Amino acid sequence: MQNLLEQVSTLSGVIGACIFDKKDGVLCGAAHEQLAAGLLETVGAHLVRLFQLGEMSGLSIKTAQFLFDRYAVIGLPFQASSALIAVCNPYADYSAVASAAARLAAVLRADGLTTPSETPVVWAAEEEPETAESEAAVSGLYPAQLQAMLCRIEQALAGAIGPVAGMVMQDYIEQWQQSGPPVPARIVELTNLLMEEIGDPEAAQDFVAKIEKII
Repeated sequence: MQNLLEQVSTLSGVIGACIFDKKDGVLCGAAHEQLAAGLLETVGAHLVRLFQLGEMSGLSIKTAQFLFDRYAVIGLPFQASSALIAVCNPYADYSAVASAAARLAAVLRADGLTTPSETPVVWAAEEEPETAESEAAVSGLYPAQLQAMLCRIEQALAGAIGPVAGMVMQDYIEQWQQSGPPVPARIVELTNLLMEEIGDPEAAQDFVAKIEKII
């Protein structure tokens, strides 16, 4: 599990990732030196509380994304009182990070959560991936061109439907991948799917205008 978290933490723009439990705190994690000590614990406590409130309200929260001046935070509920958290720089490709984190969460759920004593927190020095190819091989991300397009599409979608755009985008990307290879030539198919989520005609028109500039 530690190795998987380190893979997430080496994605472009990610400066820390961990599993946080409400009772035991950070169970395991990896973070660059630039991330303030204690930040993962603070963010984790708030995210777990958010997910629990969602469950109490009958909401099934798959992913939460928050953008602040200095950091962006992506969180996924992991178990009843724990969460998988990734802290990013504001320029990170949130769609790519969320997708990688979702795959990691699925692996961890299948394998079971390791105890804190077996996986201590590791504060790793910041390192750049050796090559773009090696990063893609480790993380399973899309080619750089497609990553950039998906990031801009999510930003355009957020302008139309608000902060839920990240979760909506992730769901439709999975649906889009099932019908063919994830390549730039098929981006129009994805944007047509996303259009179904925009109920306001004016917002839909603005979304189309932004997409035309992207593709």
